[in-house]
Amino acid sequence: MQIWKKNFLTIYALFLVVICGGLLLLDGYISQNELKQWVEHGKRSEKGLLYLAAGLKDGEVSRMSMNLEDAAKGYKKSGVQVRIRMNSYVVTDYYPEGLECEKTVDIKKMEGGRFLIIREKKEVGGDAIEVNYAESLTELTRLQTRRMWIFCTAGLLFSAGIGIFLYYMMRRINRPVNQIAHELRTPLTGIRGYAEYLMMGKLTKEDCFFAAKQIVDSAKNLESITEKLLIMGNVREGALQIDRIDVRRLLRGLEDKYQDIETDCRNNYLNGDETLVKCLLENLTANAKNAGCRVRITVDEREIRVWNDGEPMDEKLIKAVNKGQELTGRRAGKHGYGIQVCREIAAVHGWKIRYVSTEKEGTAAICRFG
Repeated sequence: MQIWKKNFLTIYALFLVVICGGLLLLDGYISQNELKQWVEHGKRSEKGLLYLAAGLKDGEVSRMSMNLEDAAKGYKKSGVQVRIRMNSYVVTDYYPEGLECEKTVDIKKMEGGRFLIIREKKEVGGDAIEVNYAESLTELTRLQTRRMWIFCTAGLLFSAGIGIFLYYMMRRINRPVNQIAHELRTPLTGIRGYAEYLMMGKLTKEDCFFAAKQIVDSAKNLESITEKLLIMGNVREGALQIDRIDVRRLLRGLEDKYQDIETDCRNNYLNGDETLVKCLLENLTANAKNAGCRVRITVDEREIRVWNDGEPMDEKLIKAVNKGQELTGRRAGKHGYGIQVCREIAAVHGWKIRYVSTEKEGTAAICRFG
């Protein structure tokens, strides 16, 4: 496994723990507060029953007990079961068996779920009144369980989104490194090979001249790649210097470098970074020269068009390039890195590059302004 993928998995696992762990801690905090509010509500309800039972008098026990019975039935419908005793007399009893509690407030589990248990005694005029209060926490448990699943799902989805974004960014950062290594390997291999060839000795002047020329060509190629890297670094850092560019002068420079190209300049000036625009034109021209014999560069007020008469590009490759997809060196060919350079230079100027290619009309790279 590549190092960047291991780093991605480590960082993603950390994100997953932090996000999901944080959401679970938040859920626990909210659940604790809800339980406290539920307990406070239960205490108030229990106090109401206790005060109602404290109003019992000897001559009014039967009448008041009917009122308490009605109140107990009303509580039972809402999930609260009570038992009220006065001395040894049970006034009303809807309390479930198995939920006896010695504490004032407790939470117990039964087959029916969890219950909030409140038990309180009070002396009133020599009479001992005891209220046992049991409230089902089924609804609270259901709400907390649903919220926990919602939090877990949200955490996983959010983590997945971050993971996809992180994977894309780390792959995008790592891909140029692989491309650079691929681009640099060819000229470095040539320089080393011909240098070793020269070291063998007993070569003719023609052989020495040929080897030296190959070393110089490889060094120029290496210099070109390095220049592209520096330019791309400036592009990504936003280091631009917008000036009025003499287009005809740039085209004359290309004509000197590639003597058999055709140029048609219908617009004398452009606004942009001259170094980057020059790199853009040189890369588009180099790609065109590599693909065909005839190359024509046309510049007008709307666009720069670089045409060649070579074989048509693969349809899938054209779609990928026009959609701005990242291209591997193998897929894009020899000048794949140059395509990426041109695209980034155009983007930083607010321009758009697209490619059209047919067997009859040839291939054209079109850089449209605005």
